[in-house]
Amino acid sequence: MFFYIFAQSKKTMEIKKNKEVQPNFVNRISVETRITGETETQHDMRIDGFYEGAIKTTGRLVIGETGRYKGTVQCKYLDVWGEFAGSVSASEVVTFMTGAIFEGEVHTEKLMMELGVIFNGTCVMHDSGKSTPSLRPE
Repeated sequence: MFFYIFAQSKKTMEIKKNKEVQPNFVNRISVETRITGETETQHDMRIDGFYEGAIKTTGRLVIGETGRYKGTVQCKYLDVWGEFAGSVSASEVVTFMTGAIFEGEVHTEKLMMELGVIFNGTCVMHDSGKSTPSLRPE
C-alpha cells in the first residue's frame, strides 16, 4: 500500500515538474452526462454531453456533435460541432464545423466557419497585440 501511494506521489511530482501539456491528458464529458459548475484545467477538454457553467483552459475545448454547452469559456482554441450558447474568449482560433449552432459572443484572433453553421451573435476580432488597421480613408 505504501509503495502505491508513493508511486502516485512521484508521478504527480513528475507531471508538475514537466509543465508541458501532455496529448493524452484530455478531460472528457461523455454522452448522457450532465455537469453544472466551474472547471479550470491546463489540459484539453471534450464535451459530448451537456455542460453549464464556466470553463477556463490553456488548451483546446471541443464541443462534439452531441455536445451542448451553456456558459462562459476562456481557452486557446475552441472547436464546435454541437451547440454553444454563451460567450467565448479564445486567444488563438475559434472553429465552427458544419452543423454547429452558436448563440452568443466570440472574442478571438482567428475565426473559421464551415458552410451549414447557424451563428446568431457577435464576433470581436483582435490581432495579438498589433494595432488594428483603420478602414477609413485618410
